[in-house]
Amino acid sequence: MGGSLSVDLARGQTVVLISVSGDRAILAPGQAEASLLRAHGVRKPPRYSADATQLMSDLLTTPAWDRARKESVRRLSERWPELTVERVEKIFLGEPFVGMTEEQAEEAVGRLVLAREPVPGKAGSFAWKVGRRPRSSELRLFTEARERGARSRTFEEFLATRTRAILTLRDGVVVAIDPPEGQTSGLNWP
Repeated sequence: MGGSLSVDLARGQTVVLISVSGDRAILAPGQAEASLLRAHGVRKPPRYSADATQLMSDLLTTPAWDRARKESVRRLSERWPELTVERVEKIFLGEPFVGMTEEQAEEAVGRLVLAREPVPGKAGSFAWKVGRRPRSSELRLFTEARERGARSRTFEEFLATRTRAILTLRDGVVVAIDPPEGQTSGLNWP
């Protein structure tokens, strides 16, 4: 089996059950996640092996997911009562928007931030390079590619190809969400 289920897939992403044998289950990324992996050059989506204990603790049924989502949105609404329900749901789903605070952006995309760099010439401004997967997962992909003999480049150069969006924060507020350099298309969240 390849990959680590908890590292590879972010919250809210789906997996499909391939087979069950004894107390082990074989899982694969859902259709949308598999398409995303193919877009990033993964020819064959990974399969994950999980025991019954892990399935019960890590994976949720659809009704349980809906309950967990409603509870999380409720808690976020209590944390930021000035936000509309739509904005709170965007934070929960990891979709940044212009005007959100740094704390809200951290809640939305914090684990997907690949790098945080000051913006040259603009005091108090920072650029967050946001990927589709956590930095630890990207490091694992980079290391595995090098082990298979992929051309050598630095991890930072590799991360530049994995950047999904650049969030510009000024004085603790998101002021812009831009596609990475060389990309002119709109941003797709999630």
